[in-house]
Amino acid sequence: MTPEEVTYLAVLLFSIPVGFVFKDRSPQARRWGGAAVGGALTLLTCGPHVLHALVTTLGAWGLLRLLPRHCGGATLAWTFGYLLFFRTLWVWGLPEPPPYANALQLLLTLKLVSLAMDVQELQGDNDPTVLGSLGGPPGLGETLSYSFCYLGLLTGPFYRAGTHRDWVLGPVAAPRWRRVLGHVRWTPLLGALGEAASRLFPLEAVRDPGFALRPFAFRLFYMVPVFFAFRMRFYVGWLCAEAACIAAGLGGYPPAAHPKPGAGPTRPCPRPTRAEASEPWDFSAVRTIDAWGTEWCRQFRGGMRHWNMSVQWWLAQYVHRRAPRRPPALRSAWTMLASAYWHGLHPGFYLSFLSVPLWLAAEREAERALRGRLGPRGWALAAGPHWFLKMRAYDYLCMGFVLRDAASTLRYWASVYFCLHLVPLAGLLLAALAGPGPGGDSPQRKGERRGDPDDGDPHRGEKGEPPAPGIQEGGRDPRARDSEIQEEEGGGLRKRRDPQIQEGGTLPSTGIPLSQGPQH
Repeated sequence: MTPEEVTYLAVLLFSIPVGFVFKDRSPQARRWGGAAVGGALTLLTCGPHVLHALVTTLGAWGLLRLLPRHCGGATLAWTFGYLLFFRTLWVWGLPEPPPYANALQLLLTLKLVSLAMDVQELQGDNDPTVLGSLGGPPGLGETLSYSFCYLGLLTGPFYRAGTHRDWVLGPVAAPRWRRVLGHVRWTPLLGALGEAASRLFPLEAVRDPGFALRPFAFRLFYMVPVFFAFRMRFYVGWLCAEAACIAAGLGGYPPAAHPKPGAGPTRPCPRPTRAEASEPWDFSAVRTIDAWGTEWCRQFRGGMRHWNMSVQWWLAQYVHRRAPRRPPALRSAWTMLASAYWHGLHPGFYLSFLSVPLWLAAEREAERALRGRLGPRGWALAAGPHWFLKMRAYDYLCMGFVLRDAASTLRYWASVYFCLHLVPLAGLLLAALAGPGPGGDSPQRKGERRGDPDDGDPHRGEKGEPPAPGIQEGGRDPRARDSEIQEEEGGGLRKRRDPQIQEGGTLPSTGIPLSQGPQH
């Protein structure tokens, strides 16, 4: 493990027992105590570079006060613009910040944009007694305490200001140590497997000039353990971060609120008067990773749906839904571009992210061509090859994130003859020649082509069901967005829909590697 990884892990392990202290304290103690611990951790890890986060927060709060009706777009421009300045400090002769400051800046960007969008959408009948409600425009103290709360500070999960307010006001769920420890029971094994893979197959070997002289099969295989080690680091970090939130009671809601990752409560639910110990509190609001779904779901877009779920919700809510609706590939590419920019300026990020729409389009068209032709039995038999190809696509695209620079990324892809760029291109060509299978031009499918269905929206079900009809914009509660009811079922996903649920969708995001802060 690198020194940065050790620091991130130490912060996470420290945050878990601290949560048990705060959950039984008063609202003021939770608000200011959580912010004080977060501020101390920020100063210890970032030093004077914490000024970047402070300037960003104060600038966003000023926009909330000056432009309440337009603060969403203004804050998005301000925070994304500051990211550009933050990443080009060397141009201005300023010292380069540590990776922890980068992690803090990225998560702060998500928080402040979400807060501004919620303030912009506030209505006069906003009920402060309803879970997830913002209650009104926040003051400076509320903004600072939300921005610098120690929970999710450097590693996520992202959660909305309403979720933080619910934690402050209480009542707070009181999970026992058994539940928290059960949440992280697999992390020692996952960490050991990831460390072993990174030692046996070091990334630096790919940059060695002699790597291109190795057999093709070896070069192609090498990306598999590299991505495996990459995933294991994320699983350990995110599961520990979720455990810290559970220990503190942050993001715990009654099941009736139907909380979803990032979104928080998605149905109006009155604030309970007390936390019943027997209540089956749902912590989906702070869920970041579904490791089982990531590993074993069949589809490319399905795997993305289970990865860094809270940030996926943010991208879907504030980027994907505001992107051009047609053609679908353009909408997906626009979201991928925004996600790549959020993660950093390294060319490898853009090479990988902007390859995602190609795979999504190829998967969509191949399914339309094959589903009716294969029949139920043939489609079931195709699940294995489909899953295998999905995982190899992830392995291949991951190399851009770990190598980062364009030369190394393209050199590796060239060493395997860009095979996993050629495969989706071939799939698109063959699907176009074959045409849609029986039922491919049904009214349902035609509706999918006109709308958002499979435009890279991994929030859709494994079987490609169309999105549910939604609530109209007028008079709906903004917390009711993105509230599909999902139930894991093996390696896939079975979905039930509520007739009042708005059309939802998330797009792939990447995560926060312990060694680099929030970069995929």
